[in-house]
Amino acid sequence: MTNDTDCTTLQSYSYMSEQITKYIGVFLYIICLFGTVLNILTLLQRTYKTRSCTLYLITASACDFAHLNLEPLSNILQYGFNYDWTINSLIYCKTKSYLAYVFTVTSGTLTTSASITQYFLSSDKSTRWYYARRLIGIRCIKFTFIFWFIVSIPILFCSDRFYHIFQKERLICSNPARHIYCYTVQLLYICLFNGFLPPFIMLIFGLLTHRNVHHLGQRTRHKSIRIQRINQQLISMLILQAIKSTIASIPYSIFNCYWLSTISNHKALLLQAKENLIHQFSYLLFWSNYTSFFIYIYSSQIFRHQCMKALKKIICCRSGERERR
Repeated sequence: MTNDTDCTTLQSYSYMSEQITKYIGVFLYIICLFGTVLNILTLLQRTYKTRSCTLYLITASACDFAHLNLEPLSNILQYGFNYDWTINSLIYCKTKSYLAYVFTVTSGTLTTSASITQYFLSSDKSTRWYYARRLIGIRCIKFTFIFWFIVSIPILFCSDRFYHIFQKERLICSNPARHIYCYTVQLLYICLFNGFLPPFIMLIFGLLTHRNVHHLGQRTRHKSIRIQRINQQLISMLILQAIKSTIASIPYSIFNCYWLSTISNHKALLLQAKENLIHQFSYLLFWSNYTSFFIYIYSSQIFRHQCMKALKKIICCRSGERERR
């Protein structure tokens, strides 16, 4: 009787995990994709276009868009709809994991760089303004891409296909961390570089920027009140983004640290099922990092106005195309 009860419980956990991915995962994917596209269109408006900070955010949003169509989409298809084409080959598995990590960690680095740029721009020391220039931003973006494309190479060697007991014995693509080398890669790359560090650095520089603006008062680099408002609202956007990223990233990092610390322990199937479900929730929460659009809309009146302008342009273009046909 106990075995039957345990079996039923395990099936319930497995079914729940699948339904969460199918419905909540799809919903999150759609709003993240929608928000990311609107981020890019809004930040390309003339009001933001010339700023170094905005350049970082546009590129970060483009990286988010690429990542959403690699890792989250393949996970939804596989875990939610039992569609296994995403891991037909080991080469595809390794390449997908590598590129997905490069895009997500580059996005985090660039968003952090945007926060640091606003800190430099708010400083009363003119020597720091140099680092907030658009040319410096372009160079930093190029360096960031090259850096993470090289540094992330260990992800290629640790990504593998293996059978997962709670995925109906299907092959999944991940880092099983079976060797000390891959264990270290998981700890550094997932928990630290892509988990704890970016939101904390963003939060620190956001608060420092807020302090600078408060101390400087009206003595800013720009005389235009509108430009001051844009900069102040960009600061608010980035501080709230840092708070949201902290809430979204830390649970996933903590779970990965727990999983790595207990990976060699013998675990009952029921415990593994519970861990699998917790992992599912923390991973979906991590996806909310890609909902920055809603933070920007909430925290910036100028961003809302520019977003409406971008949407009107799209609607006018579509209407013009229909009339020509």
